[in-house]
Amino acid sequence: MDYETRPVGAFLADIASARVTPAGGTAGAVVGAIGTACCEMVCRHLEAAGAGTDGSLAEMRRSLETRRTELLALAAADAEVVEERFAAPTDGADPETVQRAVGVPLSIAEACLITLEEAATVTGVSDRRVVADAGTAAYLARGALAAAIYTVRSNLDDVDDGAFVAETRERATAIEDAARDAFEETMGNLGPAA
Repeated sequence: MDYETRPVGAFLADIASARVTPAGGTAGAVVGAIGTACCEMVCRHLEAAGAGTDGSLAEMRRSLETRRTELLALAAADAEVVEERFAAPTDGADPETVQRAVGVPLSIAEACLITLEEAATVTGVSDRRVVADAGTAAYLARGALAAAIYTVRSNLDDVDDGAFVAETRERATAIEDAARDAFEETMGNLGPAA
Protein backbone atom coordinates (compact mmCIF):
# COMPACT_ATOMS: atom_id res chain seq x y z
CA MET A 1 0.00 0.00 0.00
CA ASP A 2 1.19 3.51 -0.79
CA TYR A 3 0.87 5.55 2.38
CA GLU A 4 2.09 8.71 0.63
CA THR A 5 -1.17 9.05 -1.28
CA ARG A 6 -3.68 7.24 0.97
CA PRO A 7 -6.28 9.66 2.40
CA VAL A 8 -6.02 9.96 6.19
CA GLY A 9 -9.67 9.03 6.79
CA ALA A 10 -9.37 5.90 4.68
CA PHE A 11 -6.14 4.94 6.43
CA LEU A 12 -7.78 5.28 9.85
CA ALA A 13 -10.77 3.25 8.69
CA ASP A 14 -8.36 0.55 7.50
CA ILE A 15 -6.69 0.43 10.92
CA ALA A 16 -10.07 0.19 12.66
CA SER A 17 -11.29 -2.58 10.34
CA ALA A 18 -11.28 -6.31 11.01
CA ARG A 19 -8.37 -6.77 8.58
CA VAL A 20 -4.96 -7.79 9.86
CA THR A 21 -3.21 -4.76 8.35
CA PRO A 22 -2.52 -1.96 8.69
CA ALA A 23 -1.84 -2.43 12.37
CA GLY A 24 0.07 -0.74 15.19
CA GLY A 25 3.49 -0.71 13.58
CA THR A 26 2.16 0.87 10.41
CA ALA A 27 0.23 3.43 12.44
CA GLY A 28 3.34 4.25 14.46
CA ALA A 29 5.43 4.77 11.34
CA VAL A 30 2.82 7.16 9.93
CA VAL A 31 2.70 9.07 13.24
CA GLY A 32 6.49 9.33 13.09
CA ALA A 33 6.20 10.66 9.53
CA ILE A 34 3.68 13.26 10.72
CA GLY A 35 6.05 14.37 13.47
CA THR A 36 8.85 14.53 10.94
CA ALA A 37 6.71 16.68 8.63
CA CYS A 38 6.03 19.10 11.52
CA CYS A 39 9.75 19.48 12.14
CA GLU A 40 10.37 19.88 8.41
CA MET A 41 7.76 22.67 8.34
CA VAL A 42 9.53 24.48 11.20
CA CYS A 43 12.76 24.41 9.19
CA ARG A 44 10.96 25.95 6.19
CA HIS A 45 9.47 28.78 8.28
CA LEU A 46 12.77 29.51 9.98
CA GLU A 47 14.55 29.54 6.62
CA ALA A 48 11.95 31.97 5.25
CA ALA A 49 12.50 34.20 8.29
CA GLY A 50 16.25 34.28 7.63
CA ALA A 51 17.33 32.10 10.55
CA GLY A 52 20.23 29.69 10.09
CA THR A 53 21.72 31.52 7.11
CA ASP A 54 24.62 29.05 6.95
CA GLY A 55 22.43 26.55 5.05
CA SER A 56 22.10 24.19 7.99
CA LEU A 57 18.31 24.54 8.10
CA ALA A 58 18.02 23.67 4.41
CA GLU A 59 20.21 20.63 4.97
CA MET A 60 18.15 19.61 8.00
CA ARG A 61 14.91 20.09 6.05
CA ARG A 62 16.19 17.82 3.27
CA SER A 63 17.22 15.22 5.84
CA LEU A 64 13.76 15.36 7.43
CA GLU A 65 12.09 15.03 4.04
CA THR A 66 14.14 11.89 3.41
CA ARG A 67 13.19 10.58 6.85
CA ARG A 68 9.48 11.27 6.23
CA THR A 69 9.63 9.29 2.98
CA GLU A 70 11.54 6.50 4.73
CA LEU A 71 8.94 6.28 7.50
CA LEU A 72 6.12 5.97 4.98
CA ALA A 73 8.04 3.20 3.21
CA LEU A 74 8.55 1.51 6.58
CA ALA A 75 4.80 1.75 7.19
CA ALA A 76 4.28 -0.30 4.03
CA ALA A 77 7.07 -2.72 5.03
CA ASP A 78 5.44 -3.21 8.42
CA ALA A 79 2.09 -4.04 6.83
CA GLU A 80 3.83 -6.51 4.52
CA VAL A 81 5.67 -8.34 7.30
CA VAL A 82 2.53 -8.52 9.45
CA GLU A 83 0.64 -10.06 6.52
CA GLU A 84 3.43 -12.61 6.11
CA ARG A 85 3.43 -13.49 9.80
CA PHE A 86 -0.33 -13.95 9.95
CA ALA A 87 -0.27 -16.04 6.76
CA ALA A 88 2.28 -18.46 8.24
CA PRO A 89 1.28 -21.42 10.40
CA THR A 90 1.35 -20.57 14.10
CA ASP A 91 3.53 -23.55 14.95
CA GLY A 92 6.63 -22.38 13.09
CA ALA A 93 6.99 -19.00 11.48
CA ASP A 94 9.78 -18.46 8.98
CA PRO A 95 12.83 -17.23 10.98
CA GLU A 96 13.62 -14.60 8.35
CA THR A 97 10.08 -13.21 8.57
CA VAL A 98 10.29 -13.17 12.36
CA GLN A 99 13.57 -11.24 12.21
CA ARG A 100 11.99 -8.77 9.76
CA ALA A 101 9.16 -8.35 12.29
CA VAL A 102 11.88 -7.09 14.62
CA GLY A 103 13.98 -5.23 12.05
CA VAL A 104 11.20 -3.10 10.56
CA PRO A 105 10.03 -1.57 13.87
CA LEU A 106 13.67 -1.12 14.91
CA SER A 107 14.19 0.88 11.70
CA ILE A 108 11.07 2.91 12.51
CA ALA A 109 12.53 3.70 15.93
CA GLU A 110 15.86 4.71 14.41
CA ALA A 111 14.18 7.04 11.91
CA CYS A 112 12.11 8.62 14.69
CA LEU A 113 15.29 9.12 16.72
CA ILE A 114 16.74 11.18 13.88
CA THR A 115 13.60 13.34 13.91
CA LEU A 116 13.95 13.82 17.67
CA GLU A 117 17.59 14.83 17.28
CA GLU A 118 16.69 17.29 14.51
CA ALA A 119 13.90 18.72 16.72
CA ALA A 120 16.47 19.33 19.44
CA THR A 121 18.68 21.14 16.96
CA VAL A 122 15.94 23.24 15.35
CA THR A 123 14.51 24.37 18.70
CA GLY A 124 17.93 25.78 19.53
CA VAL A 125 18.06 27.87 16.35
CA SER A 126 15.46 30.52 17.15
CA ASP A 127 12.92 31.62 19.73
CA ARG A 128 10.28 32.29 17.05
CA ARG A 129 6.85 30.94 17.95
CA VAL A 130 6.86 28.50 15.03
CA VAL A 131 9.56 26.54 16.85
CA ALA A 132 6.85 25.32 19.23
CA ASP A 133 5.70 23.03 16.41
CA ALA A 134 9.04 21.26 16.77
CA GLY A 135 7.83 20.39 20.27
CA THR A 136 4.78 18.75 18.73
CA ALA A 137 7.10 16.97 16.29
CA ALA A 138 9.15 15.70 19.23
CA TYR A 139 6.10 14.39 21.09
CA LEU A 140 4.85 12.57 17.99
CA ALA A 141 8.25 11.11 17.15
CA ARG A 142 8.82 10.06 20.76
CA GLY A 143 5.46 8.27 20.88
CA ALA A 144 6.10 6.51 17.57
CA LEU A 145 9.58 5.52 18.70
CA ALA A 146 8.31 4.12 22.02
CA ALA A 147 5.63 2.11 20.22
CA ALA A 148 8.18 0.74 17.77
CA ILE A 149 10.54 -0.32 20.57
CA TYR A 150 7.62 -2.00 22.33
CA THR A 151 6.94 -3.97 19.13
CA VAL A 152 10.62 -4.87 18.79
CA ARG A 153 10.72 -6.28 22.30
CA SER A 154 7.41 -8.12 21.86
CA ASN A 155 8.57 -9.76 18.63
CA LEU A 156 11.96 -10.72 20.05
CA ASP A 157 10.17 -13.39 22.09
CA ASP A 158 9.70 -15.34 18.84
CA VAL A 159 13.37 -15.16 17.74
CA ASP A 160 15.58 -18.18 18.43
CA ASP A 161 18.92 -16.56 17.52
CA GLY A 162 20.43 -15.56 20.88
CA ALA A 163 23.11 -13.29 19.39
CA PHE A 164 20.52 -11.44 17.30
CA VAL A 165 18.29 -11.00 20.36
CA ALA A 166 21.14 -9.66 22.52
CA GLU A 167 22.34 -7.25 19.83
CA THR A 168 18.81 -6.02 19.16
CA ARG A 169 18.08 -5.46 22.85
CA GLU A 170 21.29 -3.43 23.11
CA ARG A 171 20.38 -1.33 20.05
CA ALA A 172 16.86 -0.76 21.37
CA THR A 173 18.19 0.46 24.71
CA ALA A 174 20.70 2.76 23.00
CA ILE A 175 17.91 4.23 20.83
CA GLU A 176 15.73 4.81 23.91
CA ASP A 177 18.58 6.51 25.77
CA ALA A 178 19.42 8.79 22.85
CA ALA A 179 15.72 9.57 22.32
CA ARG A 180 15.30 10.54 25.97
CA ASP A 181 18.28 12.90 25.73
CA ALA A 182 17.06 14.49 22.48
CA PHE A 183 13.53 14.93 23.82
CA GLU A 184 14.80 16.53 27.05
CA GLU A 185 17.03 18.87 25.04
CA THR A 186 14.09 19.83 22.81
CA MET A 187 11.87 20.57 25.79
CA GLY A 188 14.68 22.49 27.49
CA ASN A 189 15.12 24.61 24.37
CA LEU A 190 11.40 25.35 24.28
CA GLY A 191 11.44 26.68 27.82
CA PRO A 192 9.00 26.58 30.74
CA ALA A 193 5.86 26.08 28.62
CA ALA A 194 7.22 22.73 27.46
